[in-house]
Amino acid sequence: MTSSAYLNVRNAIADDGCDARVEVNQRALIDKILARYASAGAVYRELLQNSNDADATIAEILITTSSSSEGEKEVVRQVIYRNNGMPFRTQDWARLRKIAEGNPDASKVGAFGVGAYTMFSICEEPLVVSGKKGEQEAMAFFWKGDSLWTKTGKAPDGIVNMSATLNASVKDDHCWTSFILPSRDPYPVPDLVEFGQFLTASLTFTQCLNNIRVYVNSTLQLNIQKTIIESHTIVTPKASSWWKNDGAVTSSSSGMFTLGKGADLTQTSVQMSVSLRKDLSPNSEMETSEVRARYASALVNTKIPFEIEKRMVRVTKKKPPKELTVQIFLDAADHSDENHQQVSKLKRKSKQSKAALITQSFAPTSGSGRIFIGFRTSQTTGLGIHLAAPLMPTVEREAIDFVDPALREFNSELLEVSGILMRLALEHEMLRLGEKWNWKAEREAWEAQREMIKKQKKEEEQEQKLETNDAESTKDSADDKSSITQSLYSFASFMARGVKNSVVEVVKAVPELLGEDSETTELLNPIDDRPLNSSERDAIILMKAYCPRQSTPDSLVGQCLAKGFGRCMASSSPPVLTVDGVARGVDSRLPQYGMEAFGVPNVVRRIVLENAKEYHTVIANCPTMNIDDLIKAMKDAILSEEMLIRLLKWYPKYARLSSPRRDKSLQLKETIRYYKDSKGAHSNDTETEVHKLDSIFYFAPLRMNKQLPLPETVFPQSMVASIGLRTLEDRHFNDWFEPLPFDIWTVFISEHMRNGNEKDDEMRVLILVTLSKHFDSLETEAAKRRFVELLPLTSPFLPFDITSSDVKLSVSIARTAIPNELYLPDTDLSAFSGVGTFYKASKRLKKEGVSDQFLLAMGVRKTIKIDFLFLHLDTLNWNENPKPLIKYLIDADLSQQDLLKLRSTRYLPAANDKTTVYAPSQLYLQDSDLNAFPFVKFLQWPSNEGMSTADRNFLLKLGVRIEPPLTDIMQFLEKESARSVDARDDAALSAALQYLSHRLGPKGAYANQFQYTKVNFLPCIRLNLETGEVVKEIKSPSTCYYNPSAMVMGFCVLDPMLDTEQIGVRMKCNRDPSPQVLLGRLLQLVDMSKAKVNHLERQSIGHEAKEKNIEKILELFNGVFLYLSSRTSDFQKRQFSELANRPFIPCKCRTGLQFYTADQVFFQNGQPEGGDADDSIAELLFQQVEYNAFLSFAGVKIEPSLEELFALMMEKPDEVLDSIGEPKYKTLLRRIAANPPFKRITAEIRSAPFLLGYLIVDEEESEGDETKARSKAQFLLAKANDIHIVDNAFLRRQFPMLISPMEQTLEEFYRRIGSKYVSEVVKKDFEVLGNTQRGTPLANSCADRISERRPLLLSPSITSRPLVSNASSILDNLEIFQAESIRAIYSFERSSKMINVTCCSKLTKRKNIAIYITKNFEMFDVGSCIGDLILQHCELKDAFFLTSLLEASIGTLRNRGFPVDRIVKPPVVEVKAEPRKQTPASSNETSRDNSLRPSSNGTANHGSVEAANAKKPTQTSSHDNHDDGGFDTILKSMYPQHELSKIREMLGPNPTKETAAAVAYELSEEPDKDVAGSEHEEKKGTVNDALSMPNAKKEKKSVLGKIREGLGGKMPPKLNKRLGGSFPPPGQGGFDGVGGSVGANGQGNIARVGRGVDVGQGDDGESKGREDAVQKSLEAMLKQSIQSSRSVNSSGVASQETILQNLPEGIDCRSNGCEVVPAQNIRPFKGPYGNYNSRNGIRIMAAATSASTANEAFGFLSDNFDAVENFSVVIGHLVQIFQLNMSSVSIYYDPDGSTIAFNSNKAFHFNLRFFHAIHRHDWNSKGCYSYWYTVFCHELAHNLVSAHNKEHGKYTESIVMLYLPALIDFLAHNKIA
Repeated sequence: MTSSAYLNVRNAIADDGCDARVEVNQRALIDKILARYASAGAVYRELLQNSNDADATIAEILITTSSSSEGEKEVVRQVIYRNNGMPFRTQDWARLRKIAEGNPDASKVGAFGVGAYTMFSICEEPLVVSGKKGEQEAMAFFWKGDSLWTKTGKAPDGIVNMSATLNASVKDDHCWTSFILPSRDPYPVPDLVEFGQFLTASLTFTQCLNNIRVYVNSTLQLNIQKTIIESHTIVTPKASSWWKNDGAVTSSSSGMFTLGKGADLTQTSVQMSVSLRKDLSPNSEMETSEVRARYASALVNTKIPFEIEKRMVRVTKKKPPKELTVQIFLDAADHSDENHQQVSKLKRKSKQSKAALITQSFAPTSGSGRIFIGFRTSQTTGLGIHLAAPLMPTVEREAIDFVDPALREFNSELLEVSGILMRLALEHEMLRLGEKWNWKAEREAWEAQREMIKKQKKEEEQEQKLETNDAESTKDSADDKSSITQSLYSFASFMARGVKNSVVEVVKAVPELLGEDSETTELLNPIDDRPLNSSERDAIILMKAYCPRQSTPDSLVGQCLAKGFGRCMASSSPPVLTVDGVARGVDSRLPQYGMEAFGVPNVVRRIVLENAKEYHTVIANCPTMNIDDLIKAMKDAILSEEMLIRLLKWYPKYARLSSPRRDKSLQLKETIRYYKDSKGAHSNDTETEVHKLDSIFYFAPLRMNKQLPLPETVFPQSMVASIGLRTLEDRHFNDWFEPLPFDIWTVFISEHMRNGNEKDDEMRVLILVTLSKHFDSLETEAAKRRFVELLPLTSPFLPFDITSSDVKLSVSIARTAIPNELYLPDTDLSAFSGVGTFYKASKRLKKEGVSDQFLLAMGVRKTIKIDFLFLHLDTLNWNENPKPLIKYLIDADLSQQDLLKLRSTRYLPAANDKTTVYAPSQLYLQDSDLNAFPFVKFLQWPSNEGMSTADRNFLLKLGVRIEPPLTDIMQFLEKESARSVDARDDAALSAALQYLSHRLGPKGAYANQFQYTKVNFLPCIRLNLETGEVVKEIKSPSTCYYNPSAMVMGFCVLDPMLDTEQIGVRMKCNRDPSPQVLLGRLLQLVDMSKAKVNHLERQSIGHEAKEKNIEKILELFNGVFLYLSSRTSDFQKRQFSELANRPFIPCKCRTGLQFYTADQVFFQNGQPEGGDADDSIAELLFQQVEYNAFLSFAGVKIEPSLEELFALMMEKPDEVLDSIGEPKYKTLLRRIAANPPFKRITAEIRSAPFLLGYLIVDEEESEGDETKARSKAQFLLAKANDIHIVDNAFLRRQFPMLISPMEQTLEEFYRRIGSKYVSEVVKKDFEVLGNTQRGTPLANSCADRISERRPLLLSPSITSRPLVSNASSILDNLEIFQAESIRAIYSFERSSKMINVTCCSKLTKRKNIAIYITKNFEMFDVGSCIGDLILQHCELKDAFFLTSLLEASIGTLRNRGFPVDRIVKPPVVEVKAEPRKQTPASSNETSRDNSLRPSSNGTANHGSVEAANAKKPTQTSSHDNHDDGGFDTILKSMYPQHELSKIREMLGPNPTKETAAAVAYELSEEPDKDVAGSEHEEKKGTVNDALSMPNAKKEKKSVLGKIREGLGGKMPPKLNKRLGGSFPPPGQGGFDGVGGSVGANGQGNIARVGRGVDVGQGDDGESKGREDAVQKSLEAMLKQSIQSSRSVNSSGVASQETILQNLPEGIDCRSNGCEVVPAQNIRPFKGPYGNYNSRNGIRIMAAATSASTANEAFGFLSDNFDAVENFSVVIGHLVQIFQLNMSSVSIYYDPDGSTIAFNSNKAFHFNLRFFHAIHRHDWNSKGCYSYWYTVFCHELAHNLVSAHNKEHGKYTESIVMLYLPALIDFLAHNKIA
């Protein structure tokens, strides 16, 4: 169907349609084309490409400059570009005139025909001249509007192509084609270095073009020449055999492209020469730089499938070529050593020239090779190789076209065959390098040279004497990164310099693998200081070119190249250059951890690897050297000793890094062979012995002397010194070597000691010293015993000194003997002199360090035998000095029988007793502490010689005592303490007790033996409580205490002269009496004190003596209670049962001293005078004592409980009142009311006269002409039903009655107990006088008003008072009558009064409820009457609010916050108005106002009567100089619906603040006008005046709604968007606080409410009195709430979302009747002052509802803290106006929420986001202060009402009126406009 419709339409219009040519905006088209050419110099690139296509060899760029003005830089005025290629042909001129007519020649690059138009990028109207000399033609481009035109003609001779180059005399025979390009906008002369780099890159792959010249003002500034040096054929690798697939692949995957063979693959070397002047002056020097480059090119045969060729022809307008050429640019560097040296020298002498900067840019860096499609594009190859191929580009020729499917396949296949060419070029170049490689001879020459240099250096160091020269030499040596010393520069300075200065451009330094020290670093990084030769440099440059990166911007290019590279020789890895020549990657090895130093073949030099790492690891995939390679190398190598030492040092460091397997490690050790001599394999000695490392198992430990002989399986000490003992001890050698076990060496060395001679004495002593040290290091006796068994103990190997010829010993020639025949060298045998002769081991052994323990273990004797001692015991004299005997006995080998005999034999002398000798058990060692005991005898010992520890221990072993038995000590103490005080030696007794206590402690001698707790031997003291004297006594441990504080209660305690703590604890005394004993003693003290007081009273002593005795008793008990408080933790509650009913606390009272129980006394408070009133109440009513922990535990309380106070009030109310007075009594009542101390109200409470009642006496006093009412109050105590609660002040004033305090808390308490409201006890009755009428206009209007406001009247949010159950029925059936007059009759008890009123309610004859009103009724009376009917209890404030509901208009109620739109359904009133001519403006407004709009129930609602009235035209204020203090501006911003002229008229001249407040109220109460020009006519006393309810379309806004009116009715869209959503309507979502406080003492008065109609007053003037009472009540209520403001929570606010129920159930509304209070989560923000406050002290916070919100809020506050300071100034001034504390407000920032401000727990928080959006630029203005003043008032109103209802709206307006004068005064005083 689609095809048919298409043909039908085309056929229909083909015959009858009109032809029209499609127009092209050529200027826009060319601009769009130029926009596609993003690269700089696109015009030159295209011109050079065209020159190359035209077979030009030379291109010249002639730049003409001039100064734009004096002193400025030269700018380009014109450019002439010309080439010597083929002149333009007719078809060429034709294509130049056409856009998108590409070159049809398939061998040319141009395809789209838009490149030439890049001339327009710098020139507005270019000119082209071409042709043979004398036959030149010219084409000029020019614009006609947006169309491009050309003119062609013959050019004059000599105008362009005359020789304007070097000089005019040079003959110019070239046929030039010139492009003359005057500058459209003169631009600076291009930087010739950057321009030269661009031009050099353009010559990279040009076939014909080889010379570019740049002239500036006819001076040759830049000349670039490309010259071919050599060329040779690339050989394609063939398969090694017909069955192997190891040959080269030369075609793409699908066979679309195939490389040619033989001469088709060539490599060419070219030289690029650049000449550039130093500056633009004609006489400046021309600098020259040259660089050589390598190219590889291939002729490619194409075989394009037909479908792809067809598609390509359609896109490119020409067929793809049958053959094409692919070229790659390998590198650009200097490949000759000679040139390399010259360039390096030049670079060292001076910085690089500008020409060198151009040639350096010729070669690409790693991964930055470009794709050339004629000229360079922005596409990289991902290698360091340029690629030139006839790829199909995008239109702008900056990228390859991979979008078109056919072009994508063509380009991908061509890139693949290019990758094949790259692989073949790599193979070819690496093969050439391998043929030239002769590294072995070069290495040998270098090593020989190195040895010579080392020798020369050693000789020089010997000649140098100054340390400074050494330091300089070291510094020079460290300068070279290749570790080449200074002296090496004579041999290879050009190489070293080349490595550093020229090759480093492509060869970077080798990074070292750092070790923990320099030796480790050298081992892991073997010195490879041989300079790079030319082959290595070429290989590095070549391999770096093949280091891959990702191609950009299209990664597909790199993937295609990699595919072809890999397919070319898939079975062979790419070649690399190793130390042994060129090898395949898989056959080479990469160095690792210094392993390359040990001769592993085919290792890549580290410097080569690091400079082409990606090539070796990614391209060639070279494996890293491992331990298997090292094992293989070691099998064929024999190491020199030097190389073996290096390997052993290296291996543990390598093992720590690579962790070789254990079997590999052992295999390596098995394969290592080495020569012992240092020459190794270079030695000419053919008999040099080869050793295997596997035959060595041990190494000598450090403690073993190097001179000692060692077994053959141990490392020679010389090698150990070179290797290092720590190296051999490394854990990685645990399987190779271990320290030589000493036992093995001992067995080996024992053979050397058996048959010694004199010349072996030195070695024998050295061996014995070594054996002795090892013996001493053994820890166990068993180990020592096993070690000694290894020695030749039965052979005479121990040397001795001969001292007597009388003794015959079995000695050897070397004077050695068997060990058990010798004594120690230092043995003292003088005590046995004359008895025999003894021989000792050589003293030299002792001197060299052989220990006595070692000699004794081998059998050397220390003493004579014990049998010899007992044999001569009776002949030796020990009486004077037993020390020699004891010393001998210590050294002797004594058996148990010997010890028993020594213990029982009497042979020791006693001190000061020469008459006899004693057995050891009868004597004591000297101890000064034992001097206190006369029964102790001490051992005689030389006084001038101390007793060694060994002597002491041996004496104790014999039985000598150091401590007497406990029984002896106790007998002494008991005997000594039994003496009289005068005969007793207190010092000796104290010393003995101290001695005993020390030894009763832990680990003491008598710790578990003391059982004398009932023996009297302890000195004690006791306090006589009667006399106060201290008495000394001797007591047993069980009857005394060691805490001296217990003495205060009369207990015996240890004498404080002793160490009471230690003696008491260790002799098992109790520290304190038990709790039961203490309580018993306390009661005894109480009884004693009472008896003493009674005794003194009976004796009738004087007052002073009695007071002194009382003070003494109080002081005693203070001490007792203080001591008992320290024992509180020892008591248990049950132990106080005995004290529960016993008075034990003494207190001084009026009658003297009395004792009280714990529940009768309270603690004193610690506050100073003027403290808490509650504390003073307790002080006046109860006995108080200072705080004491014991008394607290016993039951004394800190303060009386409320229950106790209440019980005292109930029991003795009059006494309590007399004691504390009326104010404190009222305070006590407040506490009881707030927290009643009873669970239920009993009859006793109701009948108890403990409540305060006040009798108010009203008096009138005359002051001048005025009479003022004054009240006097009398208070008395009464029961609840005798006191009344004032809920109606008017009724209270009618009768004298006892009333409750006028406080809400107390009123509620009185009500609970039984008090009644005044309105309940005063009976009301009404008489309706005269005729009554139903259906009068006044009655009907009143009935309509009540019916209309019925939903609001029944809403529970109106008042906290509950409704009666049938409230709805009452209002539905209510009847309204009009009466002539009404009289109210009030009666109380036996009194009554009659007063005229304007409204009442009565039952009709049909038992219906009716309301009667008079003609001039007051709306307040109606509200009170309805409140009495529908509320369970109607208070004055309830009547006040009901009155406001009935009196105010719908608009006023809406402005006050009442939900009238949801609750009240205004009636539909038809409007019939006279047609009236209107102005266009008023007509539009009228039509808009009179249009239908949905009502609350969804029906259409027409306007009221006032809606039909026309609005007067707005009058322009003429009061330009009106001085009203700014009141008019403020009132206009608050009430924008009123005209400014009217506001000024109401204010009058020079208005005061009071006048402004009154006008504000008038404006808030005035009904709205729907249409401009209508005026509300007030008819005093009429029904319309009292009850009219204009239902205007343009309703009056509430106070907060006026904010939006000030902004034009709605928020500006940009501002609303910036605030993140719709601006919240005031009074709804924007202000969501709950609870709070307002504190102010405004200068003005709150505008009166409930005025209703201005009716006349009653006869008795009570109406005015009621109105004044209402007004004062409201003001008092506001001021009371002001005083309850609280501080902001310093830690922030975290509240949950809450829902407030605003509407009662059953009320019809369009919403759910709920108000949602959003959640808040704000945290403190630390500002720039280091705290969380602004400069004026306001807390700063940030929203933290989420992490992102917190980050955004904190960031905004940090960046905009100046806005915070401005906002804090505004809020701070408002805080002063409301007289709040700065601590009650905070500023926060919430980027997301819609809350402007909120009230939390009576603290106020303001959102900075709204201030910043609205007032940040005019914050010091009236508008700003008015806005935030109103917001503040709104939040203050939340202190009284949580929800946004009518009460909240009324309170908001009342607060606004109250403080408006203060705001105006502030603005005027501070001159804020």
